[in-house]
Amino acid sequence: MKRGLLNLILLGVAAVLGLAVFLSQEKKESGPPLTALTPDTVTQIEIQHPGANIVRLEKKDKHWRLVTPRAALADDFEISALLGLTDQESEALDTASLTLSELGLDPPSFSVRLNDTDIAFGGVEPLQYRRYVKVGETVSLIEDPSGTTLDSDYADLVAKQLLPEGSEIQRLELPGLTLAKNAAGTWSSKPAHPKASGDTLQKLVDGWKTARSSWNETGKDARTKGEAVTVKLGDGTALRFVIVEKDPQLKLHRPDLGVTFVLSKTQADGLLNLPEAEKEETKLEAAGPTVESATSKK
Repeated sequence: MKRGLLNLILLGVAAVLGLAVFLSQEKKESGPPLTALTPDTVTQIEIQHPGANIVRLEKKDKHWRLVTPRAALADDFEISALLGLTDQESEALDTASLTLSELGLDPPSFSVRLNDTDIAFGGVEPLQYRRYVKVGETVSLIEDPSGTTLDSDYADLVAKQLLPEGSEIQRLELPGLTLAKNAAGTWSSKPAHPKASGDTLQKLVDGWKTARSSWNETGKDARTKGEAVTVKLGDGTALRFVIVEKDPQLKLHRPDLGVTFVLSKTQADGLLNLPEAEKEETKLEAAGPTVESATSKK
């Protein structure tokens, strides 16, 4: 009995060791980076889709900006995804028995240029859903990048914050309400709201300074007329947002960028109205004394 148990234990140990050797042999080495570039060496990016305008971005003073088809501050997260192409792991292919057209590379679906390095993007292989790409004369497979970053729609490459970072607001013109800051830095509202304290007005202004969209759109809701918000900044810039809808999301369209910022419905009140408690107190004052207070005076 003891010998049989010992044999079972030895068999188990041998099986574990055999499995470890097998797995170590099967483990593939990491593939080479897709390009000879590194993310921090890239200063220019171009995205070209057939029949669409070139999307061009440039890095200046450590900040990325969209140059064409519109001029705007770029979104750091989206740019990071683009720069990740430089050193993305790739698997070079022997294309002796394949044609570029079979891989969707002649012509390519679209192309990306990082500095002077061109990356042509082809089709997706059906097993692991990796993308065929061509850099120079080398054809490789890579993990398929995010479509929103690389598509012909430039909207998601535009920074998601509604206002430039660090900007100061001097005047905020909302539908039915205008907030202005005087020389002393104090906020007032028109029409005046007696119960709206300076802190309340500041909170509404701060909401605009920190607001970010969940995502951006172009080619949709491209309105230039209707209810609008105008934000006048300290440097004299005036930014105009047309209110496209408030439900099920808050959509604010900037005609100068051709971009619609999509925010959550819960942000609509915080950006377009004074807090409900302040407004209710103001309404009660305007309506006069309540029944209880009128009775107490008798």
